Amino acid sequence: MKNYMKFALAYIIVGAFCVYWAMTHSPKAGLGDMIKNELSGSYTMSENAYYLTVFVGAVALVLGVLKLIRKK
Repeated sequence: MKNYMKFALAYIIVGAFCVYWAMTHSPKAGLGDMIKNELSGSYTMSENAYYLTVFVGAVALVLGVLKLIRKK
């Protein structure tokens, strides 16, 4: 596997994880999700942290896809 592909896949994986993590800890979760998070020891993110994490994840995904397309 070429070096640019490794970096592209790493960006895509990190970006997808950030977006997934933000969605599972959303401050706009329903009551059922909030109760489930409390019982499992998880938490709900603040709105600022939520939007920052989604933004960082989206940027990482876009950079990963661009690296795959440009092959650099």
